[in-house]
Amino acid sequence: MNNRIGALIIALAMSLPAAAELTTQTRAVEATTSNLNVPTSGNGRLTFKPCAGKCDRSFESARLTPLTSFRVNGEATDFAGFRKAFYNLSRSKDHYALVSYDTAENTVTSVQIAD
Repeated sequence: MNNRIGALIIALAMSLPAAAELTTQTRAVEATTSNLNVPTSGNGRLTFKPCAGKCDRSFESARLTPLTSFRVNGEATDFAGFRKAFYNLSRSKDHYALVSYDTAENTVTSVQIAD
C-alpha cells in the first residue's frame, strides 16, 4: 500500500512542470467581409475587425506569408484568386469570413470567405 502511495506522489511531482501556463498560438476570428481589408499583394497586411457586422472594435492586422492558405466557398485558391473572388462579392450584404492567425508571430495562417 505504501509503495502505491509513494508511486502516486512521485507521478504527481513529475507532472507539475506540465501544469505550466497555456498560451494561445493560433486565434480564429469570425468576421464579415465588410470588416475585412484585403491587401494588394500576397505579402501585405490583412486588416480586420474581430467581430461580425457593425461593431465598435478597432481594426487588427496580421501579415500574409507564402504559407497563408486561402479558401473561397470551401475551395482552396491562391492569393490572386482569393482577391478576385473577394472583390466580386455582392456589396449589398455581408458575407462570412474566418481569419486564423498566429498570435506569436502575428501572421495569417488562413483566410476563408463564403456566401
